[in-house]
Amino acid sequence: MFWSLIANGVAKAFATLLIATALIYLIARLFPGDPITVLYGEQQPSEEVRKAIESRLGLDKPLYMQVLIYWKRIFTGDWGRSIFFAEPVTQVVFKSLLNSLKLSILATVITTLVCIALAYLSMARDIALLPTAISTLSSSMPTSVWGVTIMAVLALTKKPVGFGGIGLPLTTLVVAGTGVFYKILQSLLEKAYSEPFIGAYIALGMTRNRIFLKALRYVLPIYLTTVFYRAGLIIAGAMATEAIFAYPGMGLLLLQAFSSRDYPVLIGWAATVSIILATLNMVSDILHIYMDPRLRGSS
Repeated sequence: MFWSLIANGVAKAFATLLIATALIYLIARLFPGDPITVLYGEQQPSEEVRKAIESRLGLDKPLYMQVLIYWKRIFTGDWGRSIFFAEPVTQVVFKSLLNSLKLSILATVITTLVCIALAYLSMARDIALLPTAISTLSSSMPTSVWGVTIMAVLALTKKPVGFGGIGLPLTTLVVAGTGVFYKILQSLLEKAYSEPFIGAYIALGMTRNRIFLKALRYVLPIYLTTVFYRAGLIIAGAMATEAIFAYPGMGLLLLQAFSSRDYPVLIGWAATVSIILATLNMVSDILHIYMDPRLRGSS
């Protein structure tokens, strides 16, 4: 099972990479304008200069040929040079990726700890009203709306806003994500509490704190799979949050690349995110098998 899982993960990652890079490139080409127009603005170059630039960028070839060329560059390690930033694509993407990874890891860890604390209050201390209220409030608005709301509150209270800092986007992602993941964890724990082994622990007189820890250990493999998926979503889908707070991550990079029609960066972005998402999904599956003795025994 283990090696088949690895093989399936690699195959999925390869297919996801091809599809994602092709879709991103085609969507960008469907938008009005091109990188030459964006770069030169009103002072457009002569026809000869435009043709020379198009030939250098490969824009004079059919769309399918452009995609094939970029696929070749991806797998040969030649990701090209950014049209807008005038830097190697790998350098541009790597800087943004580090920022997004930092945001993703911190948001995931803090959200998980908050959800465990809320579940502890509900399951071990019978304080269900507060966790339910926090979860309902968190789930009441999407992430982007929470970002705007936090910005508005800071503006009304005249608190300083650190644009480009990690504090505000991190707060937004934690606040918006707590409700969903608390409900997932709470549902898993409620199911665990109905299992016979929990009844046996209760009959043995085990404390509620220890029973909670036993149940948490039981549901942790499934919950961690969800957490890893969440980490991938933060990297790929935090565009609105990063744009609101001008956080220099992968989401903001995608918006900049789209607005400038920076096709090499778009392809590099799609390739990087596809690899990370596929890797996270594969790691979460492996972690699930490792932490669940029932699955480990069948492998």
